[in-house]
Order: sequence, then C-alpha cells, then structure tokens
Amino acid sequence: MRRDSKQLANDPCTGGGIRCLGRLCGAGWEAPRGAVRSVMASDDPRQQDRSCPICGSHGFRPYKLGLEQCDACGLVISPAIWHPQANAQLEEEWFGEGYRSDTSHWVALFEAWSNRNTLSRLALANGPGNRLLEIGVGSGSFLNAARERGYAVMGCDLSEAICARVERAYDITMHRDSLATLQGEERFDAVVINHVLEHVHRPIDFLQDVRRLLVSGGVAHIAVPNIACWEAALSGWTSYEPYHLTYFSPRTLVRTVAASGLAIDHVATHDSFSGWFLASLRTALGVNRSNGAVTRSATSRAGRSGVRRSGLLEHAYRLAMVCVGSGLWPLRLLQGRLGYGDEVICIARKPRDAEKERASAAGRNPA
Repeated sequence: MRRDSKQLANDPCTGGGIRCLGRLCGAGWEAPRGAVRSVMASDDPRQQDRSCPICGSHGFRPYKLGLEQCDACGLVISPAIWHPQANAQLEEEWFGEGYRSDTSHWVALFEAWSNRNTLSRLALANGPGNRLLEIGVGSGSFLNAARERGYAVMGCDLSEAICARVERAYDITMHRDSLATLQGEERFDAVVINHVLEHVHRPIDFLQDVRRLLVSGGVAHIAVPNIACWEAALSGWTSYEPYHLTYFSPRTLVRTVAASGLAIDHVATHDSFSGWFLASLRTALGVNRSNGAVTRSATSRAGRSGVRRSGLLEHAYRLAMVCVGSGLWPLRLLQGRLGYGDEVICIARKPRDAEKERASAAGRNPA
C-alpha cells in the first residue's frame, strides 16, 4: 500500500521532518498502557486536582480543539495532563510497538540541518565542558553529530528499541529509563531537550532534574513548539497533536524554566521552512477538524502501519515544502524576530556556585 498526500501530512515524522522522532521521554511513566480514550474516561480520584502544572491555578477557559488555557499564566494544556496514566498510554498508542521513525534521505537532511543549528547555539553558549546528555534521542543522529564535534555524549530515552538501535548504530551509551532515575549530580556540561518538554506532565519537576544533572554554569538547550505562532491559528498546525500535553509560548516557557531554578540566557523564536506549508496542507485535508487535537486516533498516522511511500510522491511533496518555505522567507524571518515563529528556543544555565568558584580559585575545596 502506498501513502497518499494526506498520510504524509498527517505523520508527525514525515510531516515535520525533524520533530518528535523519538518516543515520549524523560517523565517516568509507570502506569498500565491502553487506549487514550480510556484514559480520558477514567474515574481515578486524582483527576480532581485540575491545577495548572506551572502556576497551580485552578481556573481554565476553553481554548480550541479540546484544549484549555490557564486563566492565570496563559499556559495551554491538553486535559489528558490531569490523568495519571496519560503519559504511558499516549506513548504506547502513538509511539509503541510497530512504530517506525522515518528514515528517508529527506528526513536525514532535515535532521542534519537541525543538528547543526543546535550545535551552533551550544557553541555560542560557551558551556564549561564537553559532557553532553540528550533527552529523547530519536534516530541518534544528533548525538553522533555532537560526538564528531568533540563532545562526550550520552542519551536518555524510555524506548528500549530506540536505545538499542542507537547503541548498535553509533556505539553511544544510553540510559533506558526516565530522567528522574538517572543517578548523580553535576554529571553534564550540557543537556539538550528538543521537543520533549511538551510531552511532560510535570515540566518544572522535569527541568529540576535537568538542573540536578548539570554542573555549575552548565547549559540547557530547550526547544518547544510555540503556541503563539501565527500558524497555530490553523487547525492543521503540526504541533496540535494528542501526545502533546502542554503548549508553550515564549512567556510561559520562560516562567517554567525560571521556576525550575535555571537561569535564562536567551530566548528566541524561529519559524521553520515547513511550517506554513504543512499547517495549510493539513488544514485543507481536515486534520483535527472532526474530533479535535486531544482525541484524534493514532490510526490516522501512517507511521505505525509500515506502509511504503511512493518515492515520486515524497520528492514532489518535499520539493513543494522547500519551495513554499523559501518563498515565504521574508515573512518567516519577520515572524521569528517578532516572537511568533513556530518554535521557541531557550538557552538556560545552572547558576554558578560563587562559593565553589572562590574556593577553586584559591586552590582549595569549599567548606
């Protein structure tokens, strides 16, 4: 069976090219697995704590596509975030057994481009050393690219299959569990968290674990979809997905990162070349139109089925994406600089311990 244009646009891997290529990762899911609708219908009493994961407020208003927005801080969330089994069940439904990440030459090209951009930002951040951890490793290509740049790398992912594949392909050490179970303190000079935080139901706790693992002055590279982007006005925006529990804007991301104890160096938005093309195509094809982003079934994404795509169709699809993105470059540049690009990039740092630095300068250990 060949894949048509709707299947290509509806697949988060082929559609976005570089996003959500791994499993949901790092939050520590231990609940039984099942269908997402059974999660939403569950009678677990812990669901009654309908508080914002960022500010703790209990006031929410309807947003769109079944999502809700905090009255106090403006964070947009999926109601699935209040269901304790949601993380494990969404992970299984969308990225469980039978899921295959896209490995076409086009996706490899998009990944290489994204990897170079991330490494350039890390170089500008001028971290204290070369020990790097990536959370949510996808194909493993970023870890391999970072190692080629001189980093001593390690990955963290919940998926046994992904970890095994990365270890086999690149001989890179993997932590096969949640971030919270990664032992120790001050182990890494840089932690890369690209398109992971939106999958996490307790983002502040998650970032506090990142802070624990960073050395003093260590750098965290955080990338999330931007709910404030102009493309988000369309129902087919590529980040309206059932497995996304939180939807950040630059303002709510800054609040979240600061609450974890990390110091923010820089926040900016970037608009991807594929953003408008995919959002428009998916909207025209009716993605999310009938049931909303929260309840759309994983069977609507062809990545689980293992069907083959026509090479000619993909080439035409990708070339159209590149041409549209190139033609819209002035708009995308303006959009990103105004803070409305479809991706938020935050460079944060673990505050330096002044006492330790003074002691180190004096050639002795701190008291």
